[in-house]
Amino acid sequence: MNKNYIQSWIDLAIADLEVSRILYQNKKYSNSFYHFQQASEKGLKAYAFMIKTFTKENDAHNTSHYTLKVFIDSANERQKEIAFLKDYEFDKIIGSENLDEYTNNLKSGLNTLPQKKEIFEYSNEILDEILKTISELSEYKLDFSPNDFKLHLIEKMDLVFDLIYKVNPKKADETRKEFNDLIKDDKLLNEFIESTKEHLNNTMIVNYYVLILLYSNLISHNHNNKSRYPEIDFNPLEYYNLSCPIIRKLPEFSKYLNSTLLQLKKWNDHIN
Repeated sequence: MNKNYIQSWIDLAIADLEVSRILYQNKKYSNSFYHFQQASEKGLKAYAFMIKTFTKENDAHNTSHYTLKVFIDSANERQKEIAFLKDYEFDKIIGSENLDEYTNNLKSGLNTLPQKKEIFEYSNEILDEILKTISELSEYKLDFSPNDFKLHLIEKMDLVFDLIYKVNPKKADETRKEFNDLIKDDKLLNEFIESTKEHLNNTMIVNYYVLILLYSNLISHNHNNKSRYPEIDFNPLEYYNLSCPIIRKLPEFSKYLNSTLLQLKKWNDHIN
């Protein structure tokens, strides 16, 4: 999809979030929550097109309002990647315990996601914990000691070359020589380390904003019934008020979602 199409999704998301803010200020909480959900859904779909999880227009329409399916599909892809890493013995580099922990976290995360038609609401304590997590991650920076990083890099690269040798001995020897030449040149090595650190920090930034999209879609999962449509003995206009934890916390979540949508806009501007 081209950047103009993706930008349309982002623009609509930003507009929905602004409408949500205005409605909240005027105490129209049910409709404010609904438009917050719309903003989070459209923001996520824009990101899915950006990273080519969605490749055609129908992908967004077929997902409908159950946007958590995007994260379920992503987690399933991560599990396939882990199986690949283990097949090719990359667990020796990453550490089998780390891979196992990551796999277990993925599985437990999937098990806690609400199903498509499941009613799922969050307590004040859970919402506070989510906001605390987002706040802590917003200030998180990776910090490497240059000497430790160099030693760690050399150790891990030796393992990589050993694995490559099993498939292509000639290429492994050539690459090992190039790497050994690199680590002898302090200037080149420092440039490489700085480049690697920048890449890792950029990855952390991306993951931070994707996490906000996940949480925003997670907490607004019930929009298409409880926040929008009446039921027998239930009126959303009466139900959604400041006694609801999600309504009290909505301005804080809106602030994080707004920063995410603006970041998506920046990323999309750099797409060729």
